[in-house]
Amino acid sequence: MTSEIFETRNEKNHIIVYLKGRIDVHLATQIENFLMKIIEENPKEHLILNLAEVEYMSSSGLRVFVSIMRSLKEKGRSLKLSNLSLAVKRVFEVVELMDMFDIFEDEKDALLA
Repeated sequence: MTSEIFETRNEKNHIIVYLKGRIDVHLATQIENFLMKIIEENPKEHLILNLAEVEYMSSSGLRVFVSIMRSLKEKGRSLKLSNLSLAVKRVFEVVELMDMFDIFEDEKDALLA
């Protein structure tokens, strides 16, 4: 995966991943593999996905998020989503997944929760 697609940083007991661009069928597996590697390499941290710069997300992207969330929950950890653009938020609303995820307006709120 190229650095144009993501950046990461650690804060408190969280790994924050900044995804960018389009999360579609072409990148979904690559993104999932990257996130799973982060989960394995950081066995105690929770994960925050900052989606401020994600302009499009397909059902393949949703599948990745569900998979990552389940993997983290099995390990007693959490997945939080922050900074959803209007377009990405609509995808979650259309497929009625807003209640399935911990979604926050911004990264600060996700870190405090």
